[in-house]
Amino acid sequence: MVDPTDNASRKQLIRSSQERCSNRYGLSESTSHPVIRLQESELLRKRDSFLERIGGLAPEMDRAYLVPDRSRYCLLIADTNGFVIEAFAPDGYERDFERFGIGLGGLWDERVAGTNGIDMALRAGRVITVSGLDHFHRCFRDFACTSAPFRDAQNNTIGTVTLVGSASRRQEEINLCEQMLKMVSSRFQVRLFRNFHADRMTARLASRDREGSHLFETIVACDERGLVEASLPLWKDSPVPVEHQNLLGRHLADLRDLTVSVRGPVQDLPRRQAKRSVSPASSLPSRVRPRDALADLALQGGGMELLVERARKVLSHRVPMLVCGEPGTGKVQFAQALLADLGLVSPLALAFDCAQGPGDDRFKMLLDQARFHQEFPVERCAASLLLHNVDKLSASDQCKLESFLQDMEQLHDHRAKSASPLVLIFTADQGWTGLRDSGALSDKLLYLTGQTVIDLPPLRNRDLAKVLDGLLKDEFPDGISLSPNAREKLLAYDWPGNLREMRAIIREALICGNGRCINLTDLPQRFFETRARGLHTPMSLRDALDSTGWNVTKAAKLLGKSRATVNRWILDEGLRRPE
Repeated sequence: MVDPTDNASRKQLIRSSQERCSNRYGLSESTSHPVIRLQESELLRKRDSFLERIGGLAPEMDRAYLVPDRSRYCLLIADTNGFVIEAFAPDGYERDFERFGIGLGGLWDERVAGTNGIDMALRAGRVITVSGLDHFHRCFRDFACTSAPFRDAQNNTIGTVTLVGSASRRQEEINLCEQMLKMVSSRFQVRLFRNFHADRMTARLASRDREGSHLFETIVACDERGLVEASLPLWKDSPVPVEHQNLLGRHLADLRDLTVSVRGPVQDLPRRQAKRSVSPASSLPSRVRPRDALADLALQGGGMELLVERARKVLSHRVPMLVCGEPGTGKVQFAQALLADLGLVSPLALAFDCAQGPGDDRFKMLLDQARFHQEFPVERCAASLLLHNVDKLSASDQCKLESFLQDMEQLHDHRAKSASPLVLIFTADQGWTGLRDSGALSDKLLYLTGQTVIDLPPLRNRDLAKVLDGLLKDEFPDGISLSPNAREKLLAYDWPGNLREMRAIIREALICGNGRCINLTDLPQRFFETRARGLHTPMSLRDALDSTGWNVTKAAKLLGKSRATVNRWILDEGLRRPE
């Protein structure tokens, strides 16, 4: 779909160009091409100058990179003056382009060639298509030219890349060419930026607008401490969002509103040693009490306090950790609380759900990025890799993970007492014994991931009162209360679905009740093993009336009695509607 605003802007640019050609330059429409060609010696000089500026032949200048086989597109690379220094015409169609001056050495300055894509892209600084009647000279009106500017690391325009095809192309095909050239132009500039900052770490910062339809990206170069030394926005068609402004001097760890993706340099970067005289473990006293969410987990009983203390000690030494347990025992929440407690939450955190199944190369790319974080640590910015449901990994991905962990183990041994900067946490949806006996993971991978095993106990083995109170406090609105009967019933249940089931039961009871107090009659029917019909207690009557806002008819339905019977009970108990 064509953006109407963008199309109107394009038409205005073309009208302005055509007016200049007629009024300022005094050109007249020509049926034969007016393109000036360079002498071979001058062409070679300009070509060498351009290649020297960009560091040699780039993949973006390769015809195979842009033009599909058997396509009838001609690819042109021009310098900042509009001279074509590279041209690739489709096999068998060279003469069809050459007789119109579309080829090597041609000058596409507006003052000579009239309105054309190359000059328009240089002037406008963005991707643009000049098609058919948009051209000033009649001889070019059978062609559609889509051009995009090439920019260097300092954001200076240094040339263009152009695809020339038939003017009879469909709009969808023109849109595809524009998208392709926009992508190529961006990649070209990123490559030059990384070449220019070859002795620096680079990172891509990304964000989206509120509607999620527009992606904003900035590439930055950082020093060893992670401080931004140079930045380059990778879009030109909209204002700079606030989160992408004033980046110089800021640390990657402080860019909370941006997705940070660290990349390795183009050339070999000398390995930077983490500036630590001691391991990170020494900065964490072993007896410091856990805070907030982790402290609440430690109070749940069932051995949770010992598990929390062990997990904190081991993870502070960066030993890979496997958190396992029955489904719904809160493994992900445990891992997140642990990272937050140790101050290891950062923009360099990587997470992946292995239950997604085998697909493209996403898992390999994730491990490659984690490997880079391992080799090039950023000061004050801990990198972590959290793999959920590692027992669901495909066989091929298990091999990739096994190789990755072996590499990490060797690097850790090489560093001797210095801890690895990468935090590795894995989760599995079954207890350790079941995981070991199931054969879901190979023996080698099982013990590579399970160098430390935290086997979370099910809810039935914990202090249910602490678990229930913690869940109400952390995940539901303030002011929610439980009636004594409802609380007693909830604490007597063995919760086979663990936290997931408890969360679902409480949410359903709140929705079906008055939204403030959960009464016994608000709990779903499946929650009760037996229901004594005809049995009435004062507490169950009060619960039913409270849940229905003292609507006697609804309370009677909850109790399985007639309205008259409930009214009689109300009189017998001496109950009164609250004011």
